[in-house]
Amino acid sequence: MRIMKIKYIIIALLSVLAVNSAKSQELVRPVITGAPFLQVVPDARAGGMGETGVASLPDDFAQFHNPAKFLFSGMESRGIGLSYIPQFIGYANDVFHANAAYHQKLNERSALSGSLTYFSFGEMEVEEEMGNTIINQGSYKPTEMALDLSYSLMLNEKFGMAITGRYIRSNLADNLGSSNIQFKTANAVSADISGYYVSAPISARENIWTLGFNLKNLGSKLQYAEEEGYSYPLPTSLKLGGGYHIASGSNDVLSFYAEALKFLVPATDDQRNLPDNTVVGGWFSSFGDAPDGFSEELKEVIFSLGTEFSFNENLKFRTGYITQSKEKGYRNHVTLGAGFAYDRFVFDFGYQAPVKTDVSFKQDNLLKFSLSIDLGSKAKTENVGKSATASVL
Repeated sequence: MRIMKIKYIIIALLSVLAVNSAKSQELVRPVITGAPFLQVVPDARAGGMGETGVASLPDDFAQFHNPAKFLFSGMESRGIGLSYIPQFIGYANDVFHANAAYHQKLNERSALSGSLTYFSFGEMEVEEEMGNTIINQGSYKPTEMALDLSYSLMLNEKFGMAITGRYIRSNLADNLGSSNIQFKTANAVSADISGYYVSAPISARENIWTLGFNLKNLGSKLQYAEEEGYSYPLPTSLKLGGGYHIASGSNDVLSFYAEALKFLVPATDDQRNLPDNTVVGGWFSSFGDAPDGFSEELKEVIFSLGTEFSFNENLKFRTGYITQSKEKGYRNHVTLGAGFAYDRFVFDFGYQAPVKTDVSFKQDNLLKFSLSIDLGSKAKTENVGKSATASVL
């Protein structure tokens, strides 16, 4: 029988189950999906604002949150976003999440964008138990990646929508297994549909509302082995949000955000087993299949609050809060962040800390680092190297 070191088993289980358990003996019915790395918010800006992003002002990482925001990012908008997250500092320093995104306005009414996301579980040692002897079988490095492409179209001066196609590759245990089970690399494709609304034209210097939605990861299941019981749905979700932005004549902007995310995947039972639903059936049943009824359905919603203050378009300060039921994942975090713009570059830093400490294993002191590079024409872009806040307001 092949086994992995306990340290890495814990990390792998937490990544797959996406749950922080208050006590190991406490009953928990978490949301279970394949490719949980698709849920990770990649950028430091959103990471510092309670992971709000579906209705926030446009930036170079809108590809993850809501690609329709690129439509409101300026006539000559073109840029690159790079981010890095050391996922488990202090537990496994070689586990990380990285993301690279690109966007370009095609004309006044459309934009094209894409991103590459990569997640590394680090090096895992594999051992085989033969009687009372454990034989080292070497090591391997599980990885996951996703590549997506979006097209956005302005429907009127205040509202635009985007559609995204995505390829997902999840290599958690390729070529590992026993005589009965042989694991393989899982592949899937998915699509997103998103929309973004602003209450006033992007050229207005006034207080505005922004609204957004993203129906994310509508796609096929991930099959990790040919045998039954190894097929997992993608982390399909619906996120809704709104923002209010207070502008001043001195180019200072204060923004407030509130968002909610609901996973559209089947509920697990008390033994954490998934029902054998079809992909589409799982989407619709997710609104009413929780064992404890509607009250448990509400517990599946993740709520986020965030705020951002932009000082003179160049210096940003952020804070936020994330909350999720103990039964479904037990996320209860405060976030902090800051950003600095210089010429064509924007540097952002985000920090996440748990509010409660009664969890057996958690992502303490989660850090996020981002770099945005403005590639737009300096002669034609009004706010080169400045925050997206200035571009919209």
